Amino acid sequence: MSNLDLLMNRKIKITRFGIHILLWIILTIFLLYFILDPKAPLLQQFVASLLVTGLTVLPAYFSSKVLVPKLLYHKLIGKFIGALLLAALINTIITYIIVGGLYFELSGKSIFRNTSIIAYLFSFFFIINCIVIIVSSAIQIIVDRFSMEEQLHEVENEKVRTELAFLRTQINPHFLFNVLNTIYFQIHKENSEARNSIEKLSEMLRYQLYECTSDMIDISRELAYIENYVAVQQLRMEAGTDLQFKLPGDIGSFKIAPLLILPLVENAFKHLSNFKDPSQNKLHITIYTEYDSQFVVTVINTYYSLDHTALLEKSNGLGLKNLERRLVLLYPGKHSITRKHYENIYETTLKIQYCD
Repeated sequence: MSNLDLLMNRKIKITRFGIHILLWIILTIFLLYFILDPKAPLLQQFVASLLVTGLTVLPAYFSSKVLVPKLLYHKLIGKFIGALLLAALINTIITYIIVGGLYFELSGKSIFRNTSIIAYLFSFFFIINCIVIIVSSAIQIIVDRFSMEEQLHEVENEKVRTELAFLRTQINPHFLFNVLNTIYFQIHKENSEARNSIEKLSEMLRYQLYECTSDMIDISRELAYIENYVAVQQLRMEAGTDLQFKLPGDIGSFKIAPLLILPLVENAFKHLSNFKDPSQNKLHITIYTEYDSQFVVTVINTYYSLDHTALLEKSNGLGLKNLERRLVLLYPGKHSITRKHYENIYETTLKIQYCD
């Protein structure tokens, strides 16, 4: 994120905070105006109004941050309305008890002295709670709507940039793909290992050229690409290297955005240690699903501990930055990347919440 983006985000946060403060001040003045008793001390009534405002903050933010995304956005309208009314009722009871007790301590006057006062104030507090909850929910819906439109616009722009970059680089891969096919037929049939390597590389290029043009791709195709990549990389590794690629027997059928796993695997191969004893060089790739809708990729590799600082700087390179950028755009709030390093081990875990 650029300095300009950070500055804009900071200004937006300050503006939101200022608007919230202004709204709570307006509510406090509104409450004081309606419950003002000329015969009672003004200070005590102002403190009581301020307390009522403070007590409405919790249900307001609970409704906007929890009830709106959990119920309203999942089209559970009946439950959403019921939850709003229940929140308003519970907070009204709490407000009446706390404010009534404090007001009595400050002024010596009780708001529990007759049923008409109780009915009036209880109804008033309930209506105030309902208004505050509805307004805060409406503001959250508007904010989410604008954020969603901005995000969709950003995704479209990113898609256009990606397509342009793809078109600019498409000529060279096509040329390389054709050359590989020519080399394949020039290799003697008895040299099966060389032919197999060329075949895997061709499949990788075919995947990038013809299948990665869609927004989402079946997980089986993405994993086949990673298997080919690992197999080609293994050719240049010393015999005895601790290389493991673990996949579950049945990972299921779902779609993800293409080429999300490659940067993690590529980075691990790039920074893999080169100890004299090949068995000390470890690269483990584990891919699985959990909780029925979460896709997990864990990559563990050894590295030279003396190059620790350089590794951490390089591991945050362009490939991983692009990956993180794509994840933010494609899976907002539905992904995580964690990195751990201890002794000479570096571990990266990617989790993506996908939809069937």
